[in-house]
Amino acid sequence: MNKLRIRQATIQDLSKIVPIFDDYREYFKQPKDPVSVERFLFEKFEHFESVIFIAQLQDEVVGFAQLYPVFSSLTLQRVWLLNDFFIAEECRGSGVGTQLFAKVKEFTLLTKSKGIELSVEHTNKKAWAFWEKQGFKMDEEFRYYFY
Repeated sequence: MNKLRIRQATIQDLSKIVPIFDDYREYFKQPKDPVSVERFLFEKFEHFESVIFIAQLQDEVVGFAQLYPVFSSLTLQRVWLLNDFFIAEECRGSGVGTQLFAKVKEFTLLTKSKGIELSVEHTNKKAWAFWEKQGFKMDEEFRYYFY
């Protein structure tokens, strides 16, 4: 990809992130709602509740990763929950995702965390393949539940 730049986002990037975040939500069958998306992301920046990395081509954000901190009481370490990861459709398969995730991995190492946790829909086999290629293993020790 020509002139691809991957970096940690700041609150100044908010207006550039809103459109792709709204596309991400639409991909998962949520209605478009840029006003609510902007409010949600503003709160994450304002309260330092997440870390967002963006992949930019020129001035357009073509991918993002959002991490939330969680903690392991047993190992007394932070774990980063990779809650949101999205690449614009026209950039998929071009290496943007791999480069974006490399920045996430680097951040995880720099923050001395235990690791990265993520979940993937049971039906999203392309995502399974991508994450396994990045080195992720399906957890066979714990069964996760949601209430």
